[in-house]
Amino acid sequence: MMPIHTPTRGFLYRFLDRVNRLACRILYHLHPPSQSPLPETGPVLLVSDHSSYNDPMVLAATAGRPPIFLTAREVYESLVLNWLCQTAFYIPVNRGTQDVGAVRAMLRALGRGEVIALFPEGGIDEHRQEEGHLGIGYLALKSGAPIVPASIAWDSPRPPTLGRSLLTPGKVSVRYGEPIVLPPGTPTDRHNISLVTDRIMQAIRDLQNQESGTSP
Repeated sequence: MMPIHTPTRGFLYRFLDRVNRLACRILYHLHPPSQSPLPETGPVLLVSDHSSYNDPMVLAATAGRPPIFLTAREVYESLVLNWLCQTAFYIPVNRGTQDVGAVRAMLRALGRGEVIALFPEGGIDEHRQEEGHLGIGYLALKSGAPIVPASIAWDSPRPPTLGRSLLTPGKVSVRYGEPIVLPPGTPTDRHNISLVTDRIMQAIRDLQNQESGTSP
């Protein structure tokens, strides 16, 4: 069997990761859990609710393993941020479309044993679906990777622009749930995709209820 090749995180990535952790601690009073909330090895789908431009930062600071995020293709290809997206192995996606190339890239990354971090609701404003995009259910079934739900709770609404959101102090907490493992060989038909998507979104809602102290 051919060995699985996992890209190596270089010095620049490790430096930026430390800067991110420090910034999250100082600006957002965020402390990572004592133990990694993700399985130590193997592919993982990390799924979370999404209300702020800072959400990828706090997930990366607490997940315990380096997550790969999706980003809009126009951001990935911009002169200012392309170097960062490549350093962090971000996957570009065409927003508002069924981007088959992005799905294939995520499946390849999961096949290498990587962590793919997704926001099933979509964007903060555009292309948002509160009930969750069905693509997450398809990806979960197709990859067979365990799914770890998470919920990010900010103490107050975050600024609506990227620059202001990055620089505005606040307080945040991240709650992780137990991995969801799907039965192997489940068909990837629309019915099962919808059921899995609903199950993922319910797991996230359960974490939100725990955070707020309300009953499901």
